[in-house]
Amino acid sequence: MIGAAACALFACACHRDAPPPAEVPGLDAAARDYVRLVVALGEHDADSLDFYAGPAEWVSDVQQVAPPLAGLRASALQLAERLEHDAWLPDDRPRVARLVRNLRALVGRIDVLTNRRLTFDEESLAVFGVVLPHGDEPPDANGPVLAELEGLLPGRGALADRYARFDATFAIPSDRLPAVMSRAVEVCRARTIGHLPLPAGEGVSLEYVGNRPWSAFSRYEGGFRSRIQINTDFPLTVDRALQLACHEGYPGHHARNTLLDERFAQRLGRAEFLVQAQFSPDTLISEGSAAIAIDLALPGDDRATVERDELCPLAGIRCRDVATYVRVQRLVDRLATAGARVARAYLDGRLEFVRAGEALARQALMARPDATLKYAGEFRSGVLTYTLGRDLARAFMGARVRADASAARRWSAFEELSTGDPDVVFRELATLAAR
Repeated sequence: MIGAAACALFACACHRDAPPPAEVPGLDAAARDYVRLVVALGEHDADSLDFYAGPAEWVSDVQQVAPPLAGLRASALQLAERLEHDAWLPDDRPRVARLVRNLRALVGRIDVLTNRRLTFDEESLAVFGVVLPHGDEPPDANGPVLAELEGLLPGRGALADRYARFDATFAIPSDRLPAVMSRAVEVCRARTIGHLPLPAGEGVSLEYVGNRPWSAFSRYEGGFRSRIQINTDFPLTVDRALQLACHEGYPGHHARNTLLDERFAQRLGRAEFLVQAQFSPDTLISEGSAAIAIDLALPGDDRATVERDELCPLAGIRCRDVATYVRVQRLVDRLATAGARVARAYLDGRLEFVRAGEALARQALMARPDATLKYAGEFRSGVLTYTLGRDLARAFMGARVRADASAARRWSAFEELSTGDPDVVFRELATLAAR
């Protein structure tokens, strides 16, 4: 049986004193080994572990004595090969495929951490299973978007500077941020619970932090609870607060992690759903679906209405012409893929820091390109999960619903994307990416 072989392999590769996990038949044992590998990698590199929400005793030994990266790589590769070569029942094959894909992504991430030279595309293919398209767009592909922004943004000067000044007029004072964020989460949750069957007792807590490379992070803690951290080093506007509430909370990361836990870990006993590796194909689905979460929760004019009537008063600011502001934000969002291409050129050494920053400001209107490049330096090809992942999520939705589809139909398609069988969803996203 693969379980016994894999457990013995993992114990040897990690540490001679570390006991193997308790043996359970077949795929369950392999899944437990995968969980331990991801958690062990997280001990070497915290960025590599999104969350672990399983029993502490499963992983206490590898947390106390982290196995060497070389041993983790060998174990992941050998476990993937054993899974690939064993015979499985048809019903088990999607689960096997997902485990193999994630194990090979783990190998790819270790290669990055051990300084194996990979291009941006080689890394993204190894870790996320997709590549950002090359050269299909004409140089002026974003011309119509930039032209519309020229007409919408007040003032004179460079478009990036005008956008930054306009955006700043909607900034939330620091002492008002907790009230605004709490209300934003409440709004996104209220829009979600009528469409997604979240379990009783679920919920999120908000925490305010600093000195992080990201603006917000949702950590699933198990028991249908998440902790959302907001980085106060990044100034938040009312629109960005609402986007983060939907992205990190409802119907984004928290809702997804909660439903996957309930459906796969609790009901079916699949241990692999109690952990998520940050650098894996699962993250492409997770970030892509979270990136379009606000479009589901607050379509059309709803987004501007909530900001004008609820968030701006809480922020204590006069939000003039919120409809224009939201229109600007949606247009700027369409420039994000250009930012990913700049990040690729920077990480591959084709653009140095200053020129890459100038390109981000010019092509994607990024007010803080230095922070974006520092984030790219740490998370590397992970930047495409927010851009290409978003584009693929929208394409997935577009293949199922028309623009005039009912809210029920749109939410049903989103549920399929976010919480359907991850192997099936990833295969479709990868096919869309290859077109």
